[in-house]
Amino acid sequence: MTEKDVSEKASRRSSSATGTETPMQEKGGAVTDEHNAALEKLDEPELMDDKTTTQETLDDPKPVSVFQLFRFADKVDLLLTLAGTAFSCASGVVTPVMIIVFSELIGVILDYESLMAADDVETANNHLDHESRHYCLLFFILGIVMWVLSFGVNACWAIAAENQGLRIRKMYYKSIMRQDIGWFDTVKTGELTTRITNDVNLVQEGLGEKFGFVFMNVAAFIVAFIIAFVKGWKLTFICLTVVPFIAIAGGYLGMTISKIITSAQDKTAASGAIADEVLSGIRTVMAFNGQAREIVRYDEMIEDSYKFGRKTGFILGASIGFIQFFIFTMYCVGFNFGSWRLREGEYTPDEVLNVIVVLLVGGFMLSGAAPNVSAISTAQGSAARVYSIIDRQSPIDPLNTDSGTKVDKVRGDISFRNIHFSYPSRPDVPILKGFNLDIRPGQKVALVGESGCGKSTTIGLIERFYDPAEGEVVIDGVNIKDYNIGSLRQRIGIVTQEPVLFSTSIMQNIKWGAVDSENNTPTDDEAIEAAKAANAHPFISQLPNGYDTLVGEGGALLSGGQKQRIAIARAIIRNPDVLLLDEATSALDTASERLVQDALDKLSVDRTTISIAHRLSTIRNCDQIYVVRDGIVSENGTHDELVKRDGEYASMVRAQELRQAVRNKIEDDLHELSEDEEGDVDELIAKELKEQALDLKSTTQQTTDSTKHKTSDVGSVESSSAKKEKKHKSLEDSSDMYLMLRLLWQYKGSMKTAIPGVFLSFIDGAAMPCFALVFARALLALSDPDMDEVRRKTNLYANMFLIFSFAGGLAMYGRIGLFKIAGENTTRQLRHDMFVKLMTFESGFFDDEKNGTGALTSRLATDAEDFNKIVGTVISTAFSTLSTIITATAIAFVYEWRIALLMLACWPIQSYAQYWQARATWGSSMRLRTAYEVSGQSAAETIRNIRTVATLRREETFIGIFDKLNEAPHAGNMRSSLYSSVGFGFAMACNMFINALVFYAGCRFIINGWMSIEQLMNSLMATMFASMSIGMLAQVLPMLSKGAIASRGIYETLDRKTAINGIDPTGSKTDSFEGNIGFDNIKFSYPIRPDTKILKGISFEGLAGKSVALVGASGSGKSTSILLAQRLYDVNSGNVSVEGLDVRNWDIMALRNNMALVGQEPVLFNYTIAENI
Repeated sequence: MTEKDVSEKASRRSSSATGTETPMQEKGGAVTDEHNAALEKLDEPELMDDKTTTQETLDDPKPVSVFQLFRFADKVDLLLTLAGTAFSCASGVVTPVMIIVFSELIGVILDYESLMAADDVETANNHLDHESRHYCLLFFILGIVMWVLSFGVNACWAIAAENQGLRIRKMYYKSIMRQDIGWFDTVKTGELTTRITNDVNLVQEGLGEKFGFVFMNVAAFIVAFIIAFVKGWKLTFICLTVVPFIAIAGGYLGMTISKIITSAQDKTAASGAIADEVLSGIRTVMAFNGQAREIVRYDEMIEDSYKFGRKTGFILGASIGFIQFFIFTMYCVGFNFGSWRLREGEYTPDEVLNVIVVLLVGGFMLSGAAPNVSAISTAQGSAARVYSIIDRQSPIDPLNTDSGTKVDKVRGDISFRNIHFSYPSRPDVPILKGFNLDIRPGQKVALVGESGCGKSTTIGLIERFYDPAEGEVVIDGVNIKDYNIGSLRQRIGIVTQEPVLFSTSIMQNIKWGAVDSENNTPTDDEAIEAAKAANAHPFISQLPNGYDTLVGEGGALLSGGQKQRIAIARAIIRNPDVLLLDEATSALDTASERLVQDALDKLSVDRTTISIAHRLSTIRNCDQIYVVRDGIVSENGTHDELVKRDGEYASMVRAQELRQAVRNKIEDDLHELSEDEEGDVDELIAKELKEQALDLKSTTQQTTDSTKHKTSDVGSVESSSAKKEKKHKSLEDSSDMYLMLRLLWQYKGSMKTAIPGVFLSFIDGAAMPCFALVFARALLALSDPDMDEVRRKTNLYANMFLIFSFAGGLAMYGRIGLFKIAGENTTRQLRHDMFVKLMTFESGFFDDEKNGTGALTSRLATDAEDFNKIVGTVISTAFSTLSTIITATAIAFVYEWRIALLMLACWPIQSYAQYWQARATWGSSMRLRTAYEVSGQSAAETIRNIRTVATLRREETFIGIFDKLNEAPHAGNMRSSLYSSVGFGFAMACNMFINALVFYAGCRFIINGWMSIEQLMNSLMATMFASMSIGMLAQVLPMLSKGAIASRGIYETLDRKTAINGIDPTGSKTDSFEGNIGFDNIKFSYPIRPDTKILKGISFEGLAGKSVALVGASGSGKSTSILLAQRLYDVNSGNVSVEGLDVRNWDIMALRNNMALVGQEPVLFNYTIAENI
């Protein structure tokens, strides 16, 4: 199926739940009945039954309190937080003080009107001129003070949050690294890595300047009420009757949002876990055409996250709408009561004026705190899971250097005493059932038995990955629990059947095997000697970069045998006291196996060695062989003793000897065949099998398929690289802002709820200037000497305030709620489309270290979330602010065009200040995005391979790497915070500067007779609130920077052209697939290493019904041939054909549907066993 078809299918499933359509529901390419049938099966609910999941379901942690958010602040951070709080409160005081100045100036203007009424023109003009200069100077001074204080607010809170965010990120990763392996068995590792980027980012946002803005807004509200009490306590007290309702709405907002966010982030982390699982096993997904299934599975999680986000939008909009409603209602009550007491002679017009104006601005500032309260509540919800993991005490802590006995050497006397054990993920399934075993120092023993009998479990217990439920493991006479676990693991070396290498050089991978390499780093010569002993030096020397060759994620750029030899070299350089070999030579060819086995035999001299092997020929010389069956030792002895005993071991030996005899007989017969007899090979095999009562074809297939699948998963075709480069140049030629606008246009279909939201934004934005106009008229009405007229007008205007309360509250509710829903819907669609796009990419894309699993998972989590804020917050605020500017300008033009022109001339200056702020945050956002991707990749790799990390005792090493990656942009971010704070401070101060200029100019216009006092008041109030709205816009500009940068990252995925689209149904297929495969003069290099030729003109045929075996040295190209047959890569030259047709002309899904692969390192997914099959 095409990318569109898969997207349509999953989108329809999402849409059916929400009743919405998505922009991806458009006509795609033709989908065959076969592919549709496969998709229909994905709709069966039992395939996704959660009851089959083995992952732990933890109790939902409660959202942390506000004070607990700051628990990881150090003294410097606390000092910055206290300073930021002081700056916030002080800057909050400036606004009410400005209103006092404003009220006094209004009083001066009213005095001017009285003097003019008395025909004292000269005195009136002189008085107005003098007083306007005085108060406008105060406005300017307040602007300077606001600049300094706002700089302090932004700088202190931003730097403190940056420090705490870095510390939380480091502590979270360190806490993960110190957990016991049993805990990792019960959690989804992908969730852990998603929280490093997504959740910690949200916590940092809540700890930052948004906290300062809340303090600033609340302080302004409190000081405004204090001033109002001083000016007129009765009137203020009446207005306070509304405040409890505002507090209830705000409290409900905070408590509810934090709980919902906790659940939403759990779903986001769960989707990240799915993405991590799928991307880390992407070759298996491709080989079995599992892309559609995984897309549906991923969509189910992001759908759940969307539902929580939509609920958040409704609650956030309703809460802020109620706050807006009650604030306007407060003005209605205040004006009614104030005019009544004015008529009774208790208050003067100036007193009522001062109280109402101060409360007006205080209420406006309080309403501005609500969105920031939401951000803090989001941080509380996100911190719940992050902090709970940081606080978790591991029962087996490898980083605890103080507990237990430390050892520099162990003799290797190991005893298992009545061990009973079940894995934490399956506590009801016993693995060891009274297991007993004694191993003497220096003894070489082997454990054999059927798969799942408990052999490898014993190795996990020796490493103390787990503690037994009953019994004890004793080393050198000491219970293993009494050792310092890190010290003990340093004395143990291990080579497993599926060795893990880390995404660094071959040299570094070998060196990481050494003991205490941080304090005693092994030399390059020592690493090379270890490689020689492991028979790895020859192939390493042939690589263009030799020992400096990067091995890729999980060692994907090397073959299975090459990886295993490096892992053996890693064990050799450790020179361990206890050597554990779990199928250590299973991936090696016969010649290499003999050489490496000799090296292992030499390494095991005079040290305790425990081998687990299915190939019994490798353990003949062991001192003791233990047969494990059903969780206990059923028999033991030397090889000869057990064979003589004629028990289970003897039966296993005879079975393997029989297989080997068949192989030897066939090899001898093949040498005797003439060319015309070669077609009868299968008949010969069948004959031999019949004679020996053994199905050789199955054995041959097993041998063939045991070649490593993951090994050759490298690179893409050269043409793909060229296309990618071309596309990147196109992206580089586009600005981030252009890409953001392009993305908004492309996903306009996901923003349908924003259409009425735009309308409501304009109503919400226009409400404040219109309210200011009515408010100005109401203020003038208070000075009317006719008390009856005062009552009539104030009642009229109070009723208009009530209308504003309903209209403003509803508009605010709709604006915030609808845009939030649009943002969540867009985020859901973006994640879906990005994931679908990733499913179309060729295998080579994932070999690039820039496209590691952790980096891609981080992009899915953070880029879409950052763009969410553009749709959900920035656009909404921008439309509202634009409406405010347009309405205020129109009012000003209606009443006094000179004031309007002056206002228009000033706003670009204020806008430039915000641009200055945005530019500063741009660089910081870019640095952080890069750092988080790289560190996320490192974290994902180590968490996914935590057993290897623990075995090598490399927790501190990787913690150090992670810390350095996150610390790299820290200094630059500190500077950016200072630069952006300068711009933010100036943007906030511009409000004062503009008011000073407009006031002074208005007074001069009045003196010159160009305008009336009523004209000045009407235009002035509109201007003042417009400037304040523009200042509020400065608080969301950092979101704009992050969202624009995220747009580039999104298009790096969406715009990339894939070389081999694994879900594209175009191409040929046949109804009768017989299995004829041909390789004709194939030449191939992985693009990631184009100078290393893997296949150099290979040609062979695999005829229908025939068995073909590919043998040769590790890294010779055997597994590569399999991947080319499945078209996971395209050849450089030559032709791979299936049924006589070039694989490049096949319907790729039909091609892969007719193939099955059993790789050396099989990948199973988080489904039931039945579903995996």
